[in-house]
Amino acid sequence: MVHADGSSKVLEAVQSLWYPTEIMRLLVVEDDRALVAALYDGLSAQGFAVDCVDSAERALDAFGINPYDLLVLDLGLPGSDGLSLLRRLRERQDPIPVLILTARGGVSDRVAGLDGGADDYVQKPFAFPELVARIRALLRRGIPVAATVFSIEDLELDPVRFEVRRGGVPVVLTAKEFAILEYFMRHAGELVTRTMLLEHCWDESYDGLSNLVDVHVSRLRRKLEGGGRTPLLHTIRGAGFILGTRSR
Repeated sequence: MVHADGSSKVLEAVQSLWYPTEIMRLLVVEDDRALVAALYDGLSAQGFAVDCVDSAERALDAFGINPYDLLVLDLGLPGSDGLSLLRRLRERQDPIPVLILTARGGVSDRVAGLDGGADDYVQKPFAFPELVARIRALLRRGIPVAATVFSIEDLELDPVRFEVRRGGVPVVLTAKEFAILEYFMRHAGELVTRTMLLEHCWDESYDGLSNLVDVHVSRLRRKLEGGGRTPLLHTIRGAGFILGTRSR
């Protein structure tokens, strides 16, 4: 269980869970710092890009800057409460899925949250695997079911099974490497800039002045091209990267 004090090590519970089929960006609105840290670590380990704020006002600011796929919302916030934020989002016809995560577990609280526009309601303390399953269920509602396996030359990526193969041989990737490769596969033959990768595969906690993208792409390239395999991931100096068969 994950308690409101955030003391449980949520990473121990997530190692065998299925990863999302594409990178999804979540906004967590919660003012308990320990719980925020636990949620950030656990959800990031599952391949989600996670931004965290501690008030309704900062949440509205975040919505004005970034597009989000799902909102995890506490009700007991300083200043304007979570229910007010939810109603404001629905009044402006924002369709984002909202999962309320709160210590308020009374029937009247649940009814108010769901009637206010929430899509799901989870009471603290909660089991982290169940929370992740509920998040995925909400995200699947807006995504058409597809059995697409992306391929280019002898490289294959199966987003449902979280598998990558090169010449029929499995390639073991981290969640972040998988997300980056999936983005490349979806844009095969196109120029992918570092900014595009940062916007789709990272959250706001990245160091914008670091060579974070280059480090991850370099590691990914070594895994894909080890053993003398034909290069597929090419760096375009001063521009970005292209996945495809072409000369360097």
